[in-house]
This record gives sequence, C-alpha cells and structure tokens, in this order.
Amino acid sequence: MYRAINIIRGIFDNITIVMIILVALFTLLIDGSKLKDSNFTKEYKIVKIISYSYIVFGIIVFIFLRIV
Repeated sequence: MYRAINIIRGIFDNITIVMIILVALFTLLIDGSKLKDSNFTKEYKIVKIISYSYIVFGIIVFIFLRIV
C-alpha cells in the first residue's frame, strides 16, 4: 500500500497536477469554442467530457496527495 502511494507521489507532483488542469482548461476553452463555432457538436461533446474528466482527476489526485 505504502509503495503504491510513493509511486503515485513520484509521478504526480504539484506541477504535474497543475499542468493536467491547465491543459484541460485550454482544450475546453480554445478547442471547444472552435469546435462549437464550426458546428462539430459530437466532437465538442467529446472534448467537454474529456476536459471535465481531466479537471476532476487532477483535483482528486491533488486532494488525495494532500490527505496521505
């Protein structure tokens, strides 16, 4: 158990988590608006789902690493 936590801490530091959230926001705001303006509704929905998933994942990992 502790070995797995140390591996996760080694992979996900604060900069990595911030980068994951920033990439998700960039994708959602920049690429999502371009897809929405071009009437690519299916692709826009996919981008929204992936971006929101990355944001939630980043927040969960951040909270997990602060608790443990």
